[in-house]
Amino acid sequence: MPEESKHDGPEVDPLINAFADFGTTGDLDDAISNFIEENCEHFEGAEEGGENKLEWTDLHRQYVELIELHLESFCKEHETTAETMFQLLSDVNSDSSLDQDFVPQVIKLCEYSFFFQNMKEAADIMAAKREANTLKSEGEFNLSGCYQLCTDLLNVTEVEKYYEFTGCPWYFRKIIVAASKRLSDVVVLHEPEEKLIFKYSLQFFGRKSKEYVLDDKLVESENMWGKVIQTKCFQDNASSKVRIQAVKPSYAPDGFNENTFEWEEVDGERLMVWKRRIYENMDDKEPLEDVSGDFIGPKLYFRPMSGTGSPSRK
Repeated sequence: MPEESKHDGPEVDPLINAFADFGTTGDLDDAISNFIEENCEHFEGAEEGGENKLEWTDLHRQYVELIELHLESFCKEHETTAETMFQLLSDVNSDSSLDQDFVPQVIKLCEYSFFFQNMKEAADIMAAKREANTLKSEGEFNLSGCYQLCTDLLNVTEVEKYYEFTGCPWYFRKIIVAASKRLSDVVVLHEPEEKLIFKYSLQFFGRKSKEYVLDDKLVESENMWGKVIQTKCFQDNASSKVRIQAVKPSYAPDGFNENTFEWEEVDGERLMVWKRRIYENMDDKEPLEDVSGDFIGPKLYFRPMSGTGSPSRK
């Protein structure tokens, strides 16, 4: 069993710690999420690089004013400026030993491209929810549906240990652990043997959409931080799982990180589970364990929302 990684590095500016606390309150995220949900319908079918509508520009102006109002409160309390804060975050995240960009999307919040992408993703999630409502696949392995995170089954210690091992600095790890409790708008569109589309919203990091082609071929793709990695994805019918493997990350240079999506029975209820595991070598059958003998990586459980999916599917 390997020792757990420690990548926290030297002591950083106290402002970083204060910002990590700020990032876990949820106030800013709630304000942004409410604004996006109330206005995303204007972006349904929008294409990046296409026509820039006047109403989008006006909504962006309102959005920026909303963010500045919240950030000004933080900066005033700590006698700093947003520019200084963002520079500190960039500096502490510039450690070349890290192969992931852990800076929360708050640094990009006011950029029009980030605004547009989140509005578009929110509109796409609404459309995906409507599509998921129509997908009923009896008699085959299919994960399509809309889901709600089972917060009562979330083990935050597993989340903390996983990101510690992968090298996430503690100040961003704190934000990620808090954000994991507020994972929402989870939609899965699954075409068995063909592809899986996974959409979700993560507090303080924005809306994400990933499409995985289930062809078991090694390809380049972006992880949730926007870093290009090599992955291969396939449907394991023997164990009724979709497996997504990121090969040779820095924390397992001879192995891989695996995300699996599957059904699991919990107290008589069938839930979808998203499991993350790390394998030390490419041919390993068992994932890495921590010093306590527990597998490194969290399990997130999701309950199918009423009217979507089919918990009785086999």
